[in-house]
Amino acid sequence: MSIHFLIGAILISFSTMIHASVRGPYLVDSKGLVKGSYSRSLCGANDMIPMISSDSELQQMGTPIGIYEADIDGSRGYCTGTLITKDLFLTAQHCAAACNGIKVTFGYLSKKREESFKCKEVVEEGDTSYENDYLIVRLEGNPGVQWGWYDVTAKPVAEGSELLMIHHPKATPMKVSQKNCVLVKEEDYFLKHRCDTQPGSSGSAIFLPNYDKPEETRIVGVHTLGGCDEDEASSNSGPSMRHLVDISPTLKAIAK
Repeated sequence: MSIHFLIGAILISFSTMIHASVRGPYLVDSKGLVKGSYSRSLCGANDMIPMISSDSELQQMGTPIGIYEADIDGSRGYCTGTLITKDLFLTAQHCAAACNGIKVTFGYLSKKREESFKCKEVVEEGDTSYENDYLIVRLEGNPGVQWGWYDVTAKPVAEGSELLMIHHPKATPMKVSQKNCVLVKEEDYFLKHRCDTQPGSSGSAIFLPNYDKPEETRIVGVHTLGGCDEDEASSNSGPSMRHLVDISPTLKAIAK
């Protein structure tokens, strides 16, 4: 655990967030049964919508997002992640596993079109501290050539900014968190947001979207922690890209 985290943890608001949040992949055992119990991380009403029912422009924005599947503790663990180059895939460290047990599938909106890629190597792995919860793996086959990727940015994001999350909650077909999905604030290396998530959303990119020019949409954080509920003061959160760029040579080299 880093000294920065120890210092930040003395803040009441930060401690409350940590105690209210549990990290971990969405686990399914060999019989297909969900392993463990999971609390919801919806910010009031469930505003997530299936990507398959969204317009074609939004569906196109979801192509670089993949469902991450790995052998974890004798079960299959599921998270979400995003291509950040033609072969680099960004997700959460608490989803980490041996490379030979990792598979990422793109296009999981329905069974009509999807494509899976195996891990080639683990490029970078954060640590167990909450603020360093990131993982970068290199996938075989350069999936970004067909599926595209998103740039990361270390630029600050204004409070109240409209955000976007595209993810695979509970290992289901792709969902979109767009309605009421806003940044509460950036604090202690974290982006606190009001975007609906559920277990399996871990590792999802937190986007600052540009719907007029989707190619200018940027990743500004990685979702790792739940915490949202009916209380309007609650939030979900994850490390900001500004912090991750500071600690990651790979992200620093490609940040826009």
